[in-house]
Amino acid sequence: MYAPRMKSIFPSLSQWASILVVTCMVGIHARAEPIPTREELLNKAEAMFGDPKNATRLVPDGRVWVDGKRGLVIVDGYVTLRKGQLEMLACPTGTKEHESIIAVFAAARHVHAGLLAAGAEQGAPTQFEPYRPATGTTIKISALYRDAEGKNHLDPAQKWIRRMGTNKEMPYDWVFAGSGFYKDVDSGEQRYLGDSGDLICVANFPTATMDLAVESAAANSGLVFEAFTENIPPMHTLVRLVLKVSDAEPSRESDVEPGIQLPPAKPAAGSTEKQTPENKADSKTDAKAIAPETQEKTPKASDQDISLEEMIPSIESRKKPETK
Repeated sequence: MYAPRMKSIFPSLSQWASILVVTCMVGIHARAEPIPTREELLNKAEAMFGDPKNATRLVPDGRVWVDGKRGLVIVDGYVTLRKGQLEMLACPTGTKEHESIIAVFAAARHVHAGLLAAGAEQGAPTQFEPYRPATGTTIKISALYRDAEGKNHLDPAQKWIRRMGTNKEMPYDWVFAGSGFYKDVDSGEQRYLGDSGDLICVANFPTATMDLAVESAAANSGLVFEAFTENIPPMHTLVRLVLKVSDAEPSRESDVEPGIQLPPAKPAAGSTEKQTPENKADSKTDAKAIAPETQEKTPKASDQDISLEEMIPSIESRKKPETK
């Protein structure tokens, strides 16, 4: 006669399991660190990273600078992805963080303008049917960051990317394809295509500001590259990307089948093919309008080393002397 009462007092096995799951979930949630907002990360970048030496800030509301004499564009961001398939190395914040390693505090059109001011020449984005790889000036990209102990690090951006299913770093360089513009049918305003997220691509896009000069499918079934997790700093680590204009031809040798013949990196000599006005002509005109004027054309500084202290001034060097 007491059995029913005992059942009502003590939970069943399934109830105990439910209680255990809920308890674990509450504990995990309590220990999880809150995800910082864009504004919080931006404020942290403003406090941690000083202006790079000998560089001019392009716009007051974006963390992007240009050093025309040395052919450098510098842009700040943070780690937004450490594991998974990739379409981008970097995108503007609020766009494609779910498939980019880095989100930057700058519009793609401002980075485009900086590259023009740094001496880069815009080429053409990837074309399909028939396939033609992206063209343009080679851009060497380095990622700088400061670890939890305050030590600065400098990595080639390729170190953070690997071919799917391997431990081999991506060997290719980026080129300044230049994206393009489209006209908003409602407002009539010209909009820069790369601002939607396609800033520094590792999967070919006809809207890319910078892209690889080799075939890399953008369809999910054909994605070639993924994040090299072991080489990437923790989530939300602040990163300063340094884009260096280079005279060198982009690395295009196949890392899967050495010696494979790839499509030409540039149109054949004497080619009469023209880009559409929306793609190249308008892009150059609009970007030059916001690019800072340089006093004289200087050679591309493709062989100069990047100084950590110049790119990321230490906190100590930025402290103002105490007044007595």
